[in-house]
Amino acid sequence: MTFGDRMRELLEQGAAVSKEFAAKAGEKAQDWGGRGIQASKELAAKAGAKAQELGELGVLKLEIKQFEGQAKKLMGRLGAEVYSNFTDRQAESVSRNEPAIGALLSEIASVKEAIEKREEDIRKRKPPV
Repeated sequence: MTFGDRMRELLEQGAAVSKEFAAKAGEKAQDWGGRGIQASKELAAKAGAKAQELGELGVLKLEIKQFEGQAKKLMGRLGAEVYSNFTDRQAESVSRNEPAIGALLSEIASVKEAIEKREEDIRKRKPPV
């Protein structure tokens, strides 16, 4: 065997070992990458679920604030109606049987129920502390 043949054989052995090493390294990298991708997917799914839950809670809280504002306006209208009955109509008393008063009281009651329903929804969604 000549020196050139021996060198060629060593180079071929080195190339074979390098290919084998590269293949194993590629498999490991792919395995680690797969694990990383799976962990990322799980984390993204959990984060997405949490974000959706927080978004839904935010919507409920916003609705409550809107209903509270509506209730304040209705109470203001009720107060104005009562005041009008006493001053403009010279009434001695007011009753819920009067159409305007009864309608406002009904609206206030329905807004109150809507607020309580959303508050209950929030309590159901929040884990106990």
